Formats: sequence, C-alpha cells, structure tokens
Amino acid sequence: MKRESSLNGLMLFSPALYEIGFAALATLPYLKHSLDLFLARNRDLVRPNQEFQGTLTILLPVWNEEGVLLQKLENLSETSQAFNPNLIIIDSASTDDSVSIIEQWKGKDAFASYELLRMDERKGKTAAVKQALEHINSTLNTDLVLMTDADAMFEANTVSNLLKWFSDPSIGCVGASPKRLGQRKEEAEHRALFSMVRNLESKIDSTPFLEGSCMMWRSEALDVEVLNVQSNADDAQIATNVRINGLRTIQDSETYFIDHAPLQRKEHVRQKVRRAQGLQRHLLRQRKHWFNRRHGRFTSTLRQEAAIHLFTPLLLMSAFVAMLARWASIGFAEIDFSNATLTTMHLSLFVAEGVAIVSWFTVRYNIQIPLINRLGVILDGNVQLVRALWESARGSSLHMWDQHQDGRN
Repeated sequence: MKRESSLNGLMLFSPALYEIGFAALATLPYLKHSLDLFLARNRDLVRPNQEFQGTLTILLPVWNEEGVLLQKLENLSETSQAFNPNLIIIDSASTDDSVSIIEQWKGKDAFASYELLRMDERKGKTAAVKQALEHINSTLNTDLVLMTDADAMFEANTVSNLLKWFSDPSIGCVGASPKRLGQRKEEAEHRALFSMVRNLESKIDSTPFLEGSCMMWRSEALDVEVLNVQSNADDAQIATNVRINGLRTIQDSETYFIDHAPLQRKEHVRQKVRRAQGLQRHLLRQRKHWFNRRHGRFTSTLRQEAAIHLFTPLLLMSAFVAMLARWASIGFAEIDFSNATLTTMHLSLFVAEGVAIVSWFTVRYNIQIPLINRLGVILDGNVQLVRALWESARGSSLHMWDQHQDGRN
C-alpha cells in the first residue's frame, strides 16, 4: 500500500515540478528585460532641434504593389521634396502593373535624381535591399539612406524629424513609430507592446529591431555585405549592424508613419511567423555579440532578445508538454487531498493554466479583456515563435516577399 502511495505521489509530483521549472525558466528573460526597461523609463531621449546638413537617398523596394504604389510615390514627393533627396526604386520582378505605374509617374522631378532598378527574378526583400544598397554605394555619394515600404505613408514631419537626429554624431540609425489602420484588437495590443519596448530599449542604449517601413541610417555606418538574403529581417540586420559598428540605433516615439495591418487573423499569423523566423535567424547569427562587453548595455539587450526569441518558446513548449503529462497523471493516479502540499500545488497550477488558456483565447478570438490581453499577446507571440522554429527545423525558409493584400488598397 505504501509503495502504491509513493508511486502515485511520484506520478503527481514529477510532471508538476517539471512544469513549474520550465515555466519559471521561460519567464526569466522577460523579468530581467522588464526590469531593465522599467529602470530606463525616466531617461531622456530628446530629438535635437538642429537641422542635419547632408545628402539623403530614399530607397523604396517594391513587389506587386500596384494597389498602393501611386499613393506612395505621391506621398514621398509631398513629404520629402524640401530635402532634395535621391530616389532609388528596386522592383523584385513584380508580376502586376507596378513597373508601369512607376514609369508613368510624373513626379520624378521632385527628386535630385531618380532610378528604377529591376531584378530578373524574385529573391526576397533582403536580396532586393542589398542589391539596391550596393548600387547606391557605388553610384551615389550619400550621407543618409531612408528605407521605406510601399504601403507606409509618411506624415508631413516624418522625414524632417528623422533628419534632425543625425545632427547628433552618436546616432547612426533611427526608426519611426507605426500608426496602423484597420488592425485587429490583439494586433493593436501587440504593436503597442512592441513599440513601447523599442522606445525603452532606445533609452537604455539602442534597440536591435526597428520598423523597416520607415528607418534612416548613416550610409557609412552599415556594412552592406553582412546582410543575409536568407533572412527577411533586413531592418533588424541593419539596426544591429549599425550599433555593432559603434553608433546608436533608436526609435523616435513621436515620429510616425501610417500603414495597414492584416484584417484576417490567418494573414496576421502568417506575417508574424515569417517575421519571427527572420528575427530568430538574425539573433542566432549575432551570438558572438551576446556577451561582448565592447557594445556596452546594448549587449544585455541583444542577449535578452535572443533568449526571448530562441529559448523561451522552447521552454514554454516544454512546460506545455509537462502540463499534459500532469493532466494524464491525474487521470491515472488519485490525489491525496490530505497532502496539503500536493493539493495546493495542483490547484495553483490549475488556476495559472486556466488564466493562461483564457488569455490566449481572448487573442485567438479577438476578445477585449484588459491585462488578460497583454498576457495573451505574449503567449500567442510564443506560439508563432515555436511555429517559426518548427519551419526552420524542417528546412522551410519564409524569407520570400509575400506581403498581405487585405486592407491595403
């Protein structure tokens, strides 16, 4: 009888302890990063008032953008003409009327120079960006590059605000903040959290991630050859490389661009998994910098982001498996309710699991519940990170340009 009781206790204790252990380890990077962000919240990050004196080149990569392209070109003309920039457009073998729209556009005179580069085949956005930057470096003597997407519209002061940062010689790369139209509630929560983290990381030192829809950098601060075309995270690659080369990379919390989020959850998830895989590949390639003190406090930020994107999803998946094993053990063994420790542990786990499951369902079905949604966004993000890891494990690369179409036109 004692042996049977001991076996029951082992069956009930072991998976519970594994579940607690994996979940605790998974939360450590979040807790450490949250503490760093909290301590940085009151630090100043003020845009200089001085105008930057130098040359600017705008880079616009396109692929099948006929629905938004003319509006984008007119927006660039209206918001950047005062700075006399060069305009480089690179088309990644579009199969729609994008090239015709560009060639017939009559606003080219608003720019100091204009050039359309055409790729023979579609190779992904990072490949297009890399080819265009190599062309810019070989043909144009430009101080700054502003990269933007076809569906990202600038406000009247977007370009001027970004330019002012570069009167500070310590700044190497600056990104604008997004205003997303038509987004689902959980996407709004996700983007609010994403922007808040980027802004606070900028106050600590630098952020390794910026919005490629609108970011500007010093051309001399970027090693173009390091861009990996098998990763779609070209914006993160650029931001991280500029910081590794010694200049800060920050997000301007008061300068905005406007774009459209996917309306359908299927499109939203596909976009997040694709982005997640790109960031995971990028962070893994930066592993030699995870503990490099030469980069100051940015080293800690990079290391924590790597842990959050690469290790936390695996630990949470392990905790989920342990949870299923615990449920199965309860079905086979009887809980001794006279054992206060065992009873309290299982009841506490049931409550925690219930909150986690409910929070994920609020995101999955677009239900608005304050605080619960924030946890759901984090859990849903980890689900997509696990999916991205799985795609990589089975040899599937998601780096090809495949933007959403719903809600963009």
